[in-house]
Amino acid sequence: MSRDRLDLRPLSGAVWRASDDAAPVLIQQGPRALLAWTPDRATLRALAEIRTLRIELRLAAPEGKSPDVLVEADWGGGYGEDSRARLKAGGEDLFTVLPARGRRLRGLRLALDGEAGQLVLEHFAVSGAGKLDADPRGRLGPAFEALKGFLGPLRSPLAGAWRAARRVRPRGRTPRAGDGDGWRRTYDHALAVARNARAEQFAAPIVEPLRLPPDAPRVLAFYLPQFHPIPENDAWWGKGFTDWSNVAKAQPQFVGHHQPRLPADLGYYDLRLSSVMAQQIALARTAGVSAFCFHYYWFDGKRLLETPIEAYLADPTLDLPFALCWANENWTRRWEGDEGQVLIAQNHSPEDDLAVFRDLARYMADPRYVRVGGRPVLVVYRPELLPDPKATAARWRGLARDLGLGELALYATTAFGFSDPASCGFDGIVDFPPHGIDVAEITRQVQPLHPDFRGQVYDYAGVVDAKLKALAGAGPDFIPGVMPSWDNQARKPAAGKVFHGADPQTYQRWLSGALGHAVRVQPPGEALVFVNAWNEWAEGAYLEPDRWFGHAYLHATRAALAPYARRLPADHPLVAASAAGFQRRSDTAILLHLYYPELTDWFATRLAPLAGRADIIVTAPDSWTETDLAAARAAFPDALLLITPNQGRDIGPFIRALKAARAHGHTLFCKLHTKRSPHRGDGDAWREALVADLVGPGAAERALAAFAKDPRLGLLAAADARMTLGAQGVMDNNRAHVERLSALMGLTVKDSTPFAAGSMFWGRIEAFEPLSALSEARIGFEPEQGRVDGAAAHALERLTAAIVARAGYRASFEL
Repeated sequence: MSRDRLDLRPLSGAVWRASDDAAPVLIQQGPRALLAWTPDRATLRALAEIRTLRIELRLAAPEGKSPDVLVEADWGGGYGEDSRARLKAGGEDLFTVLPARGRRLRGLRLALDGEAGQLVLEHFAVSGAGKLDADPRGRLGPAFEALKGFLGPLRSPLAGAWRAARRVRPRGRTPRAGDGDGWRRTYDHALAVARNARAEQFAAPIVEPLRLPPDAPRVLAFYLPQFHPIPENDAWWGKGFTDWSNVAKAQPQFVGHHQPRLPADLGYYDLRLSSVMAQQIALARTAGVSAFCFHYYWFDGKRLLETPIEAYLADPTLDLPFALCWANENWTRRWEGDEGQVLIAQNHSPEDDLAVFRDLARYMADPRYVRVGGRPVLVVYRPELLPDPKATAARWRGLARDLGLGELALYATTAFGFSDPASCGFDGIVDFPPHGIDVAEITRQVQPLHPDFRGQVYDYAGVVDAKLKALAGAGPDFIPGVMPSWDNQARKPAAGKVFHGADPQTYQRWLSGALGHAVRVQPPGEALVFVNAWNEWAEGAYLEPDRWFGHAYLHATRAALAPYARRLPADHPLVAASAAGFQRRSDTAILLHLYYPELTDWFATRLAPLAGRADIIVTAPDSWTETDLAAARAAFPDALLLITPNQGRDIGPFIRALKAARAHGHTLFCKLHTKRSPHRGDGDAWREALVADLVGPGAAERALAAFAKDPRLGLLAAADARMTLGAQGVMDNNRAHVERLSALMGLTVKDSTPFAAGSMFWGRIEAFEPLSALSEARIGFEPEQGRVDGAAAHALERLTAAIVARAGYRASFEL
């Protein structure tokens, strides 16, 4: 190889020595030598739009020790620390991988630090991997890139000025002294959350686990085992540091920015307590999450943050399946913006390959470990950082067979733009958002709260649209990944990335699309989707409940998986048998919605005294099991059973039961349901009081007498259930639905309009004609997400008295 083939030009501290040898010789003249590499036109085209850059160098020092080599890349803004790394050993070569910091590579600079002397340079290569998304600057993008090449030494200062100019907002958007509107709104929001204000999509805990068949797609959530102190973090970040230290200090950076993120049910937990993981497992199961994928930290035989994973392995009662993702990169002070200061480094080698896999194998042998097609799943965060990833994969596969684990399912991730798992000998690649996302940036559209805000803001909904569109062209080796949100301002104050506008409903849309893709391209039972993450609180990416959304992200996960759960058919034999044997024996029907099957016997006991005086129509969700339905049939042998979709809370099933009662000739009804209100400590007690007021001793007799006495009585409830639309908080999240539905039914509402809180009452069927005449499509019931307020069903609860008034009847709260 000639010197010209290396294309390395000495800048200082070194000269080439003329030589007839195959390998060129460099004379390093001092403790530091600087070399430059500039791509030719063909190479420039080949390296355009890449996501990652790999640099390889092979050198020898015949007269002494080889130097340390630091490489910097210029992506058009000059050389700097944002694209700098030290080369490390990898087989015969030194190498490093840099993420792209622009769309065109302009050159490289190598700093050789060591003793003066001769260096034989045998190999130098630069290659790229991955491809960036379309340039968000559109047609102006290539022009800007071309301009960078002509700016010469002015490139760096002009790039700095350009970045500063981009942070300048249009007139009227930047906060001014004395203009407290943006500050006030942000403060008011933070104060409201501190006082337990909730988002419109706030959801209650899920009570019943989601039951999925074995061939359903599986959701695996990445899990951060950071939330406990370790000596290393004490030394690097301060005594007692955990990621909660970052979470607690986060501040909003622009108007509408939701910070800090405050945990709810689990609090600021400590993962040294196995009880915490038991609670996490219970939450995951209710949402349908199939497994945790723990981040695993190994540094040349040194483990970090291993305590929670070791405790999980040792405790079989922690029965949620799990997998591992080896985070095989250096730890640096990246959170503080310093990419160069390494805290603990990797030292990849063939020996390390075998050592790390022997440790990983302990987990893979556990019966809880996730397998796909019988193969244990191992995720490697950045395989391109391995010196020879294909050789590593081969070593692991051979060792797995020797250890009796069988074949492996090896997956890379898309972190830092990686996109070619086959070149590494891997089976597939897991999408790892937000890595690789450069669409829907809205940084200039937000109103900053700090003049030094240097972060980037993206529109979450726009990103979801782009990711779902990209799935259409993804192959079977691509495993979808989604993120519920992302906001790492806690780790990078004023300089993080925020995906603004993230909410459970939009996340559900993304997860649903990802699941649909996985099911289409994978065999039954082998479809996987990864969620980033279960508990990355300092990056705003978590499914665990918080103070603002409650359990809404868990509900959204469950709702996305719900179509793959087994469903009871509407014409189930037990339902058909109940219809065939049902006879109207009374003018009155109890309309009972049994959502929680464990309350079947509880209601059967309380309704038994009404036998002969009221018929019973039972609605049950199609998510019930065969056992649940059989128990309901046994508890209410004379009842009419109806299977209904789990939509519209108790109101949707009520409308269906109301129509059935009218079809059978009933004129009066009592609406009951298995209310638990799991977000309230007194939920069960509230249900018991409501039911006792309506069908307790003597209550049914008083209700029927009231309807017989007053033919214009349309709704009857107890005094304790009465609330009005003008009461505090009643309309906070319901105004839009109340106004829309009132217009549809021609209702008149005002602050004094009453309703029966808890949605249980007696009624006259004709009085609810304005409601029963509406189709469900016009009502607009949302997918069930456990919301405690603000859904169409909540609005209809508040409109019950207005509905009977529209039909010419009156409501009374004197039962």
